[in-house]
Amino acid sequence: MGFVFLRSDILQRGEQRTKKMAKKGLSVQTFDSKLKKSLEVEAAAGNAAKVLQAWRAGQAKAPMPKDLIKPVVQAFIDSEPEALVCELVRHINSHRDSLLNSFTGTTALDVVARSGNIEALEGLWKAFEHDLHLHRNCFMHEVMLGGYASSGNPGKVHEFTKLMQHNKLRLSPRGFSLIIKGFLKNGMLDATLEYIVLMKRSGHAVPAFAVAQFLRIACDAAKAAEIYALLKEKGIEVQHEAVAVMLDYCARHSDSKLARDVEKDARAENITFNTQVYDALLKVYAGDCNSDASKIFKEMQDGGHTISDGLCVGLLARCAEGKFLSFADEIVTYVRASHGMSIAAYSALMKVYAYSGLYSKACDLYDTIRKDGLEPDNMMYGCLMKFAAECGRTKLSQELSEKVQVLDVHNYMSLIRAAGRDHDVDRAFDIIKRMRQHKEPDAIAYNSVLDVCVKAGALQRAHDLIKEMKQLGLLDVISYNTLLKGYCNTGDSAGARAVCEEMMAAGMPPNDVSYNCMLNIAASAGDFTEASKVIRSMEQSGVKPDRYTVSIMLKLLKKIKGSRDAKKCLEFLDHADVEPCSDEILMNTVLETYMRLKEFQRLGLLLQRFEESSMKPSVPTYGSIIKAYACLKRIDKCWHYWAEMQGQRGLQPNEIVFGCMLDALVSNGQVEEAVKLFNQTKLKPNAVVCSILIKGFSNSQQPQRAMQFWHDMRKKGMRMNTAAYNAMVDVQAKLGNMDEVSEILQHMAEDDCKADPITHSTIAKGYAVKGDLDKAMEILWGMQQSKVPHDCIVYNTILDGCAKHKRPDLVDTILDSMKAHSILPTNFTLGILIKLYGRMKRLEKAFDALEVLPKIGKFTPNSAVWTGMLAACLQNNQPARAMKIFQDMRAAGDAADGRMCSSLVAGLVRQSRWREAVEVVDQVYGLSGSQRMDAPVDQDTLESLLAALAQSGLREELGTPLFERLRAARVPVSGRLMASAILTRDGWQSAPSESQKATSRKCVSQAKR
Repeated sequence: MGFVFLRSDILQRGEQRTKKMAKKGLSVQTFDSKLKKSLEVEAAAGNAAKVLQAWRAGQAKAPMPKDLIKPVVQAFIDSEPEALVCELVRHINSHRDSLLNSFTGTTALDVVARSGNIEALEGLWKAFEHDLHLHRNCFMHEVMLGGYASSGNPGKVHEFTKLMQHNKLRLSPRGFSLIIKGFLKNGMLDATLEYIVLMKRSGHAVPAFAVAQFLRIACDAAKAAEIYALLKEKGIEVQHEAVAVMLDYCARHSDSKLARDVEKDARAENITFNTQVYDALLKVYAGDCNSDASKIFKEMQDGGHTISDGLCVGLLARCAEGKFLSFADEIVTYVRASHGMSIAAYSALMKVYAYSGLYSKACDLYDTIRKDGLEPDNMMYGCLMKFAAECGRTKLSQELSEKVQVLDVHNYMSLIRAAGRDHDVDRAFDIIKRMRQHKEPDAIAYNSVLDVCVKAGALQRAHDLIKEMKQLGLLDVISYNTLLKGYCNTGDSAGARAVCEEMMAAGMPPNDVSYNCMLNIAASAGDFTEASKVIRSMEQSGVKPDRYTVSIMLKLLKKIKGSRDAKKCLEFLDHADVEPCSDEILMNTVLETYMRLKEFQRLGLLLQRFEESSMKPSVPTYGSIIKAYACLKRIDKCWHYWAEMQGQRGLQPNEIVFGCMLDALVSNGQVEEAVKLFNQTKLKPNAVVCSILIKGFSNSQQPQRAMQFWHDMRKKGMRMNTAAYNAMVDVQAKLGNMDEVSEILQHMAEDDCKADPITHSTIAKGYAVKGDLDKAMEILWGMQQSKVPHDCIVYNTILDGCAKHKRPDLVDTILDSMKAHSILPTNFTLGILIKLYGRMKRLEKAFDALEVLPKIGKFTPNSAVWTGMLAACLQNNQPARAMKIFQDMRAAGDAADGRMCSSLVAGLVRQSRWREAVEVVDQVYGLSGSQRMDAPVDQDTLESLLAALAQSGLREELGTPLFERLRAARVPVSGRLMASAILTRDGWQSAPSESQKATSRKCVSQAKR
């Protein structure tokens, strides 16, 4: 706001006036020099009262010098603001020739404006006009504007701006700067932006510091992106200082999107990047695991910018959070080549490895540090001990403990954890004994030893330790929960309940960990009823489920057989207030569960939440994501995340993730793309990966190409395992190519790969497919005689062959053999038998199987079984029994698909069972109050039903009401169906007339629209 210095021309004019007065012989009075010196000393000391005392002693005799105006006015503001206007105006009036000028006025107003005393400012302004009749120039107006802006009064600023326009005064760049600074001081973003834009429109360049400060305040107000966009929209130039402000904000808030936009705009404007800009960009991209970090880092080096050890350490810390290993390696390479690794740099690198779960690699750095002549500090030794315990390097953990003269609590905890990994209870007790020599162990130390006892299954020693802790007064909720885990590990629900009762008696109610332990016991036993009781107890106690609760329920889902219980379990997961995308392990578990249960709608919603989250997936998680999108047939998303992992994140896929991507392509029919990717990879092919491609050739009916691929891999020296050979056998067995199967088995023996139960089952399948069921049975007898472990799959395979090749004579033999070898039938077994008996017109046998097999196999018929039974009834011209099956399915919580529902309606129509046909349609679409099924009846069947109802005289009673219900429920109605409804409603029993045909065509046209 420095108008005193900026307007030195006014001061010069005042000096010229003084010289003219001297030439005319007029006396020029001078302020007493002693008083002046005293005033200056007191002003420098901040003694406002003494400044005024000195000024008053000399002001009557002589005008104060120009350089005293500022300290005197400031003294009035600080000490006696109410006296300022009166005394200053009187003094100026007494010395008009020397002081009545714009310099005096501007200087005085400037001091008052900066103080924020608007009352004094306005009083002085009015006194200059009315008492002194001083001409108020543009500069004085601008000082007033600055004062009003500093006080946060945009209304007064607008008022004075209009006053200047009325007086034909134009705001100068200094005036604009004063207003902008004042508004910025008060954090008034909108008002600041208004005058920045006005300054630009007035043809003045907006100062770079003003734009930078404006953005700095916008960042503090969390409006960085919004204000930056407005500046760009208004054409305000953003220079390197403002760019640095924006990128620093992005680094602090991990806003990579905004950082990319700012960088792009800055490069487009050819703004030179300084060290501060590079620093912020690197921090953003390192935290975001963006591969552009490498380019920026190289650009910074090539530009000769200083890259400090502190920056490198900070970047490594950000790499740790995102598991950005590739960029971390680049940073370390640079540091080694430039100024060498420090303890701080090694510590940050250890953090990178630890966050990535590479604890052993973090431990390996210890030898490297020693070779570099560096000595780890106590904190690093503590971290190394912790990492050694995590990766099971017990010897290293003990070696490190000897390097530290005085172990702290964390060091002892690491040693106890290492003992826990080895299940060494004695060593854990020795460590706590050693700890007592330096300080008395606390509850944390005792609980750690208790945990070792539990892990080792030494529950008696755990109980003894609990008693000791109780005597020492160290028993807490964690102690009880640790003991509870011991009973959880052994599945002892009674012992676990006893611990909970003891907790309650001790005044420590069970918490989330306690309930999760109890829940885990129920889940391990597959007891959904008990698990539900635990969940209800949690809710009643006000304990919210956490991610561990969800994980345990997912584990329970694997053991639940009943569809109703599984449905309830999934509903619990839906309503649990736990965000799966907050934890990688949990998200992977949920993804795998939804994929296994084919819950594709839930799977899609979870993936959508993942995309909206800030999770930075690790390499294994990328594999799960690719598998999930493959299940949803979103191969485009598979490619997207495959590219993101390697490109944007700079992560290298391992063999498992590579296999996931290949399988995604194969399972979505893109075998050629899979082969292309396989040929491009730098990963060494293994048997699992080859099995995936072989499966692709099998799915695409290319058995010869599978054989050729197999021969090529053998020539390259790749050793196949049993699983890969089984895949090869399956390719040929599916088509009944038993000669090729024999060739594969011969090479399998040469490679010393032993045939497993899957191999034998697949061979049996080959003979079954070929129709040589006697040979298939020989394979089965051979497996039984050789005591080769086998399950229901081989029996089901042969039964399926019997169904396809009409060999019911073998069915009883196979079922008897299953019973003799304690092989329980499954839903698949039942489905095959129903299909076979249905084709052989032996419906009673199918119903017998439906009644008996679920009891033997202890399973509940699934949707496929019910659908097969319904089809068998229709196939045997038994619509009434089909209707009964339909109702039983509904009662069991299952539903037929659209094709079966359409077949059922058509079968009922053929048997003139009109009312039942209408009832089925009502139930399918939920027209009678029941829940709507996701199985629409096709339009042709509905059209036939309506036509049949009209022809049988049931148009008014059943036909028209059904059609109206369909329309009311917003069931999609085709033009033909609407025309059919109109025909039956209008009673066109004979051939329709031309006008009737026209009406029908009109209806069809309306339906299409």
